[in-house]
Order: sequence, then C-alpha cells, then structure tokens
Amino acid sequence: MNWDDLKFFLMVSRTGSIRAAASALGVNHATVSRRINSFEESLGERLFERSAKGYTCTAAGEEIFLEASYLEERLNRVERKVAGNNQTMSGDIRVTLPDLIASRLLMPDFADFCELYPDIELEIIESASTLNLANREADVALRLCDKPPEYLVGRRLARLHRSCYVSRQLLPKFEAQIEHTDGAFNWIGWDDKMRRPVGEIAKNFPRFNSKHKIMSAQLQEQACVNGMGVGVLLCFCGDTNPDLVRIPPYTSEAKYDLWILNHPDMRDNAKIRTFIHFMIDRINDKKALIEGGAFTSPPS
Repeated sequence: MNWDDLKFFLMVSRTGSIRAAASALGVNHATVSRRINSFEESLGERLFERSAKGYTCTAAGEEIFLEASYLEERLNRVERKVAGNNQTMSGDIRVTLPDLIASRLLMPDFADFCELYPDIELEIIESASTLNLANREADVALRLCDKPPEYLVGRRLARLHRSCYVSRQLLPKFEAQIEHTDGAFNWIGWDDKMRRPVGEIAKNFPRFNSKHKIMSAQLQEQACVNGMGVGVLLCFCGDTNPDLVRIPPYTSEAKYDLWILNHPDMRDNAKIRTFIHFMIDRINDKKALIEGGAFTSPPS
C-alpha cells in the first residue's frame, strides 16, 4: 500500500471535499480525484459516498481511516524524533501566525533573524487557526489564545491591548463636539453580531452608534485613518500610525494573549530552539508597545 495514497485519502476524509483536500495538500484537485479513484480500485472497495454535499466515508472507509490515522501518527512521531535531534543551523522553519502580527509587528525581526542565520529559510504561513504541529504542518506557532492545546509547549509572551482611535485630521472636530454630539461620530462596526464594541473602553462613549461592516483589522485601521469613524484597534497598530490618535481618556484594555508554541518533540532542534529564543527576546523588547504602555497622553 502506497503511503502517499493514504495521505490523499486521509485529507479527503477530514475535509469532505476534493478541492479542500487539494488546497491543503498544495496540489491540483484533479490529482486528488485521480489518486482517490486509483486507491479505491487497488483495494477493490468504495471508500467514499459522493454527493452534492461532498465526500463521506463508507463503512470500509471508516475502518481504513482509523488505521491510517494511527499509522500517520506513528510516522509523524518518528519524523519529529529525527527532526528534534537535528543540530544543524540550516534548512526550513515553518512559522504560522496571524497576518496582522506578521506584517505590523514582527516582519523586521524575521528579517534580522534571516540575516543572522543565512542558511535558514523561513516559511511564513499566514493563519489565524491552529495548524497541526504534531503533523509538522508548522514548526512554530505564534497564537492569540487564552489557553493553548495541551499537546504543545510554549510561553505566554504578552497581552495585546486595544484602544480607541480617530483620524488625526478629525481630532479637533472630535474634541469640539464630543460633549454635545449624538451622531457626528460613530464606531466602525465588524458585522451584524459585532456592530458595537464591548469592554470598558467602549463604555466611555455610550452615544456612539455603529456604521459600516468591515471584517478585517487592517481595513478597519484604514477606514479609521480616512475618517469613517472611531476604531477600536490594537495598540501596536494605532499607536504607531502617524495618521491616528488615541481619544480621551486614552486608556487601553487587554484583549488577547500572545503565545509562542511548538511541539515538545522539537524542543531540542537547534534551529527551532534558536528561533524561539530570538523571537522571545524581540517580543519582550516590544512588550510596552503591545500592551499599550508606549503611549503618552498629550499635556492637558
């Protein structure tokens, strides 16, 4: 039995879709379909029921899925053990993290790391979801979460704070009208379920309504810059944007915990250990900015 066939089979079983499996595996969907059909023919068994809703395992498929999952974990464990003992400072490190953290906070540090260790190549995977570090979909994860999965090891590095911002050009108008207006300013909303921000910082402006629905932190920031409303933004974005200013009373509040995580089998891998220690030091240097403490209020 070809292990590659099992990898295709497992991914289709988990995603329920040829196209989703192809995307996860980084291949053409026709390749996945062909491999699944070939696998079924070689076994003489129909492993999936095809329907408009997708692919569902048959009884035979369920049995093979259980056995193949066990085999996959055993093979991944062997791979992690071998990789975990690797002491060379060369090769790839797969890093997964949210786009905003990479682009607005850590990309200069990634560049510095690559300059220090030119034989190491970073594969940076933008994702807000937890990729499977046990399957080595990634080697290191920077995650915003309250509690990481129990099978991973890591450290909480900082608490991401957020505050309220307005376009610098609109600040005089905001300061002149804030005590009297009922509708001149508004929150920039996310979606129908999150039109109004919650938390202590939002309680300072109970008369603000919400306008617009923008489901992207980076686009919310740009909407705020262009005067579409008051944005509740992460401090490391708002406080470093010269076109934005915090609004009184200038306070911030904690929203997310930032963790750096890896699989325990990889703790002795030289390049991964070096990368993690490097990033811990760099994030510690930015801790005041991340936690809203780098802001100084204007003189009264």
